[in-house]
Amino acid sequence: MLMLSATVAVALALWREGRRVLCIYFWIISAIFAFALVDNVIERPDGAIIACIFIAGCERREPLFEVHRIAGFRGDVRRRRHSPPLEGVVGKKVNLAPLRTNTREARNRKAAEIHEHYHPRGPLGFIHVKLLDNRSEFLAPIQVRVWQERDDYVIEVNGAIAIANTIAYISELVDPISIFLGLTRQNLMTQSFRFMLFGEGETGLLVYAILLKYWKSTPEEDVRPLIFLMSE
Repeated sequence: MLMLSATVAVALALWREGRRVLCIYFWIISAIFAFALVDNVIERPDGAIIACIFIAGCERREPLFEVHRIAGFRGDVRRRRHSPPLEGVVGKKVNLAPLRTNTREARNRKAAEIHEHYHPRGPLGFIHVKLLDNRSEFLAPIQVRVWQERDDYVIEVNGAIAIANTIAYISELVDPISIFLGLTRQNLMTQSFRFMLFGEGETGLLVYAILLKYWKSTPEEDVRPLIFLMSE
């Protein structure tokens, strides 16, 4: 399985680079490893069963790892709360709006859409999360940049292992007025696989589910942010 996943990753990388001949060679190798995998599973299914249990356990614990991985950042932000950009973001001062791409055009388009349909109170805080190349580095620190753009703010997060978990965490850290979460309207099974494989997926629903679960497990009675699910 490890060799199969490695050859598939190389084949996909070569395809993106436009090296099609070499890409076909690695797809052939992938097919050989896939045949060997299926044959081994049929002969000895014990290993596959144990591996599936292990993977399921890791997936269920991933949000916990993500929270612990960026817990150190919580204290760092609180120590730096005197910083002018963060003073304008933390504590019911902005409306969070996650973005898939952090370009000025994307921010202007999202802002126009939100103001047209929702008329939010206060500035927007656009948040964009960039995933870590090696998603198994659960304890690697994330990096966060915050800057002001006219009346709004931009929050850029680097080094995350899952987009939804990171947005939920930053939301609890910032304590926004409201959160505008986009829905892709794609197949739920496809989104589930994208989350397991790439840390992506139906980010809006995942953030909503993570926040609900977190709020149920915390005794605080603070005012929760309003959550709006927007069709993209």
